[in-house]
Amino acid sequence: MATSNSQARSGRGLHLRMSPKDLITVGVFAAIYIVIVFAVNMLGFVNPAVMIVALLAGIVAGGIPFLLFLTRVRHAGMVTIFAIVTGGLFLLTGHPPISFALTVGCALLAEAILLAGRYDVRRVGPLAYAAYSAWYAGPFLPLFYARSEYLAGAGVRQMGPEYAAQMDALLSPGVLIAFDACTVLAGLLGGLLGLRLLRRHFERAGLA
Repeated sequence: MATSNSQARSGRGLHLRMSPKDLITVGVFAAIYIVIVFAVNMLGFVNPAVMIVALLAGIVAGGIPFLLFLTRVRHAGMVTIFAIVTGGLFLLTGHPPISFALTVGCALLAEAILLAGRYDVRRVGPLAYAAYSAWYAGPFLPLFYARSEYLAGAGVRQMGPEYAAQMDALLSPGVLIAFDACTVLAGLLGGLLGLRLLRRHFERAGLA
């Protein structure tokens, strides 16, 4: 009963009623998140080793807009729509379908964490972002079951044969598993960074 009362007072809860304001909020923060992630990940064009570092750095940087977004999440479904928007765009830019499915799955896990934490962003926000950030494993999943097709695909081919050869040599199953684990760690770091900036800057400016 206390949980229900707390959620009712704050306007947050399990209901799925989306207002135009909710959808605008999702769209704005999805756009900010995508711009930041794309900007950092562009460094990956240098070589595959830099790509891995850039992807992890992108996760950390993405924690800032994501945590700010979470302060505006009032009920279930908003994070999932965020995932559909961002994952859908990445799908259009060449990510495999399994990556989109994983993104939505990670969003549902993040939703569960937020609900369990009564939407207290300062308590569970970083953990929710860590769960969501596991979607970064998605684009590389085909390397486990369709490696040749992935490396021969248009996305890798346009980087040149040398880049493809370096990627094949670097991204062994062991490295991919380690990267998958690091996505969650980087997500936690990004969430903590976002939370720190919320407290130090955004709250003072009245943005959170």
